[in-house]
Amino acid sequence: MFDSAATDAFQSQLADAYAVTCRERDWIKLHEEITSVGKQIVCLEAREIDLLLEAEETKLYRRMGFPTIYAYIESVLQHSHHVATERMRVAHELLELPGIADQFRAGELAWTSVRELTRVATRKTEDAWLDAAEGKLSTDVQQLVRGKAKGDLPTDPVDPKKVRYRIVLDGLSEEAMMLFKQARNVAADVQGATCTDDELVRALAAAMLEPAAGDPDKPRHQIATTTCRACKQAHRVGAGMEIAISAADLERVRCDSEDIGDLEREEPGRKLQKSIPTATRRKVFVRDRCRCIVPGCRSTRFLEAHHIKPRSEGGGHELRNLGLLCDAHHLQLHEGVISIRGFAPDQLVFELPLAHRGD
Repeated sequence: MFDSAATDAFQSQLADAYAVTCRERDWIKLHEEITSVGKQIVCLEAREIDLLLEAEETKLYRRMGFPTIYAYIESVLQHSHHVATERMRVAHELLELPGIADQFRAGELAWTSVRELTRVATRKTEDAWLDAAEGKLSTDVQQLVRGKAKGDLPTDPVDPKKVRYRIVLDGLSEEAMMLFKQARNVAADVQGATCTDDELVRALAAAMLEPAAGDPDKPRHQIATTTCRACKQAHRVGAGMEIAISAADLERVRCDSEDIGDLEREEPGRKLQKSIPTATRRKVFVRDRCRCIVPGCRSTRFLEAHHIKPRSEGGGHELRNLGLLCDAHHLQLHEGVISIRGFAPDQLVFELPLAHRGD
């Protein structure tokens, strides 16, 4: 005789196991359906691209009463102007990129990946880019493309000047929007010209990260080395990011920095090595009145000490070889846009573009 209680418990366990198995099957089916829908969406986006290209070629938008294909897209598909222009840019690029187009139409390459790959790929480099993007998330593809130009290969070095990010501000109150526009106007006035988004973000971030008059006791930058010295590529680190910087930017940083040593070596008790002695740096700040020495520049913020005769050419930390520059003019100097020679503070010769001289 079987104990009835034991039998009931056993049957209950079987029922629970069966329910779990059914739920497992449901989850798998749910996942499969989600991925299937995702693939269908990609295929529909690819179809939309093809149809919009045809609509442009046949002037469909004019027959519907719209002046441009972009106005048609914004009204009929309710895309933003930015999305409309990107849709048409990608449509034209795909005419020369059959491999990317085929994977897009098959739902194997997401729209965001296609959008990024069409910025850099050409018919000659298309296969290399597809190989590099295989199995990667769209965010990984964005990182792969960042800093590359049309025709570059995935293995080509990153050009820091070509690296660009897009940020969107959302949910601003009227007061915040007003303050944002006022800040842009002030930044434009300080520069004496219009203010790009990049320049505005730099100005706002710098205002939050650094005191108004700078700190005469502390260099603005830190330099570290690693065991990978072959490529000679320098990077800036902050907020969880590591970004490549140009050779000119590196030379600017070296003027006024402290060396924290090799990141991959244990150096207990090692003191920070500042490029300029603190006492000397203080004197430079006071002598130059905590202001950029470039004629016509009014900047009293984001100041850096510059070696007029580079250290690589025998220049030292003498007061007469040092001058304060704002970070913008300091970078322009190392890029060759402006030049300074002579001895500080009264025997300096500046070579500036016409816009600086007011000629």
